[in-house]
Amino acid sequence: MNGKSSVLIVDDDATLLDVLKRGLSSEDYDCEIAGTAAAALELIDKTPFDVMVTDIVLSDLNGFKLIGKAKRLRPNMAVIIMTGFIEDFSYNDAVEAGASDFIKKPFTLKGMKARIEHAKKHEKMHTLMLTDELTGVYNRRGFMALSEHQLKMARRQMSGIYMLYADLDDLKGINDNWGHPEGDLALIDMANILRTNFRESDVIARIGGDEFVVIPVGTASDNIQTIIARLQKAVDLHNSVSNRSYTLSISAGAAFYDPAKPCSIEELLAEGDKSMYERKKNKQFAQLRLLS
Repeated sequence: MNGKSSVLIVDDDATLLDVLKRGLSSEDYDCEIAGTAAAALELIDKTPFDVMVTDIVLSDLNGFKLIGKAKRLRPNMAVIIMTGFIEDFSYNDAVEAGASDFIKKPFTLKGMKARIEHAKKHEKMHTLMLTDELTGVYNRRGFMALSEHQLKMARRQMSGIYMLYADLDDLKGINDNWGHPEGDLALIDMANILRTNFRESDVIARIGGDEFVVIPVGTASDNIQTIIARLQKAVDLHNSVSNRSYTLSISAGAAFYDPAKPCSIEELLAEGDKSMYERKKNKQFAQLRLLS
């Protein structure tokens, strides 16, 4: 957008939507409105809003479910819940769904502005806590928090999902031969390749010094070997146009979450690490055979 704070208001009350759009627009916000969850999700898919404000009761989808779908599309978007039924409102449910604040109807425009600014600050601090400072992708804490949500959704929908586990080969060699600043650049390049190759809604994280994970990268019906091969082609393309003194090399494996046999995120990471390590060993063995 244009530097203004961007806000999406979702409610089935057309009069309220009109009042909020005119009021917030006059206060220098970029404001869009949606009367249904479906319309909201269509807008969110196209536009990175700073804040979504939604009623709990919508004509086509429960507001909590809308938040879950919206957060998968825009994980860093702040969410405020509106409700006129405070006695039926569960703050714990709101937090679990991904909301950072709520406001009780009726409210003033001044009150709504205060909630929007508070939600923006809350989401910014939350994002900083969950983000790897060097690469800009999620850190281990962020991955653990967001991947738990992915597994919950998989369990509810009874749909299996794959997690990619990738290791940047020989980071120590890059650090030793060209210095740690070049090693940092290699990690940044790796993160950028993952961002380009996967969806914005996927959780991309650096969980260790040279280890990255992405979830979800596919479902039970997808060919995970094709997904890994596509990532390898992206790394090869990077190397073909890079002016670095070294080439990037990765070893990537995968772990599958089966909702019929649920496991913890720690167990999924262990499975992904094992898969990656097996591929790394096979690659090293193949290179030794070529040299012999």
